[in-house]
Amino acid sequence: MLMCLVAALALAGCGDFWQPPNGTGSTGTTASTTTLAVSSSSVAVGASVTLTATVSPTAATGTVTFDDGTSSIGTGTLASGTATLTTSFTAAGAQSLTAIYGGSSTYASSTSSAVTVTVTAASSSAAKAGTSEATAADPLSLSGGTHNTSTYQSPAILSSGVFSATGGTYTAGNAEAAVVEGNGSATLNAATLSASAGDDRGVLLYQSGSSSAGDPSLTMTGGSITYNCSAASTPACAQGSTASGQNNPATLFSVANATAAISLTDVAVTNNTATALDSNGTLLTAEALKTGTWGVAGSNGGHVTFQAQGTALTGDVLLDSISTASLSILEDSSGTGSSLTGAINNANTGKTVNLTLDSQSTWTVTGTSFLTNLSGLDLNGATVNNIDGGGHCVYYSGSVNGSTASTIYLLTGGGYLAPAATTGLACD
Repeated sequence: MLMCLVAALALAGCGDFWQPPNGTGSTGTTASTTTLAVSSSSVAVGASVTLTATVSPTAATGTVTFDDGTSSIGTGTLASGTATLTTSFTAAGAQSLTAIYGGSSTYASSTSSAVTVTVTAASSSAAKAGTSEATAADPLSLSGGTHNTSTYQSPAILSSGVFSATGGTYTAGNAEAAVVEGNGSATLNAATLSASAGDDRGVLLYQSGSSSAGDPSLTMTGGSITYNCSAASTPACAQGSTASGQNNPATLFSVANATAAISLTDVAVTNNTATALDSNGTLLTAEALKTGTWGVAGSNGGHVTFQAQGTALTGDVLLDSISTASLSILEDSSGTGSSLTGAINNANTGKTVNLTLDSQSTWTVTGTSFLTNLSGLDLNGATVNNIDGGGHCVYYSGSVNGSTASTIYLLTGGGYLAPAATTGLACD
């Protein structure tokens, strides 16, 4: 009898302190650990950053809450031990972020160590400090904003790591719009790039130092790029190659001492590099620059894969004897073709120069051109429908649409596509 009374009193006394393990907020007894990673440790105000919480054991289920200091900024649901949240910040400063796993009926709650994200002002101007820079150790992702530089050799974008941007305006007043070095990359979506004067180029992809192992890349989807080469401030624009800081005249894209990839999809391109010597200006150069400083002489040329989809291009393509180019002028996913107006390898100096067209895209030739292989040509017998020769000759040393037969083709608008050894044609 006494034992029953003691038991009853014990249960009544414990009622304020114990609840069965099926109430809201209850957690199990199996220990868990939570770690937090961020997609970038430095972002601009308004730029997106992704927070990833990893909970161990991976069988854990439930919700992770992400905190900025003591304030919650969002939640994520665990899937295979991972929960994510993409967010942005409205003010500059250091943000101390943590991930808190709320636990489950099986696993106990746990909190990650704090991770700091530095948020910078969205707009920058003047001086080299205004350059939006990504390094191998510190990638950079930006969204929107206005980013300006005005100092010589201060590009709007500088990447030796991973740089990405959505929207935003990037303007260099006396330098390249973008410089990508080594194994760096720049990926731009609906961004506006512009450059003036500077080092006689709108975009530079290169490898500095003695190595030539760099693989820089530039990818643009939508948006626009403009290069204004002012004759007043850039001698190359007024006088041609002898006054240029590089071997060839001022150019929109320059590749040196590296194997680079350039991809433009539905980009509005304005190439204001025309000179008294060349009314088309120069679209692309691949060449050795700064021999003795960049790479080893004889092997420090530029090698570039250049692809345009749904994009209109104007300007010549120039190469030196140790450089190569593979050009693809193609339609985009909606069937809008690309176009190129200019001469390719006019001096016949390029080591290897290949061109791919499709039936929706065109090349308008403005001077004698020399290529290795051409593919994707729209042929009607011995007439090429998607190359307008303008009365000029294009010579090939390799193949046309895979054929190595020594065939002479007629170009629409006059001119010929002919084997390299051909002589006596009525064109320049």
